[in-house]
Amino acid sequence: MHHVPLSQNLEEILAGPALAADFTVARLLERTQGRGLYLVIVFICLPFITPISIPGFSTLCGFVIGFLALCLALRLPPWLPRFIAAHPLSSTRLHKVLRASVKVLRFVEKWIKPRRSAWLSWRPIQVGNALVLVFLAGLLALPIPPLIPFTNTLPSYAIILIALCMMEEDGVMIWAGYAAGLGSVGYFVFCADKIGHALARWLGSGA
Repeated sequence: MHHVPLSQNLEEILAGPALAADFTVARLLERTQGRGLYLVIVFICLPFITPISIPGFSTLCGFVIGFLALCLALRLPPWLPRFIAAHPLSSTRLHKVLRASVKVLRFVEKWIKPRRSAWLSWRPIQVGNALVLVFLAGLLALPIPPLIPFTNTLPSYAIILIALCMMEEDGVMIWAGYAAGLGSVGYFVFCADKIGHALARWLGSGA
């Protein structure tokens, strides 16, 4: 079966009749053949790809990403809370989002594309990848003070890579996503160790 890139799905939406005023996120997910759920996950991560982000915002977004990834693991149909899924989007705003998405996806799809992906269709692998996203979303949701750098950035890059590779069925580049995930875990362990030693020294000096 020929794989259609998500950017092409979005281009077809843009090339079609004018979007109705009641076009919703739920309809967008339907028009992108369900793979729009991965795109939603990627969008939610975009604010955190720089070291500086809004304090507390990552906790909320991490929970949302974890929920969506859990839906993937349980093989539920693409679904979002009603107040999000049924919220109407203006045609102007939707066109801007879709056009920006097409540009980003065209760039990404130069490196992330369907290849050696038969093993990604195995159900245990699909569940495992979704649970990896849940775990990384948990790291993103941790209420870590912003003075500790990269605690939002590293999990976000890993989530984006894995979600895009799952979306485009890339069995090669997904290993870069796994590596980014392991690097994120290693960084969190390193930070926890340093904080633990600092607390021990502080408590020791106060004794």
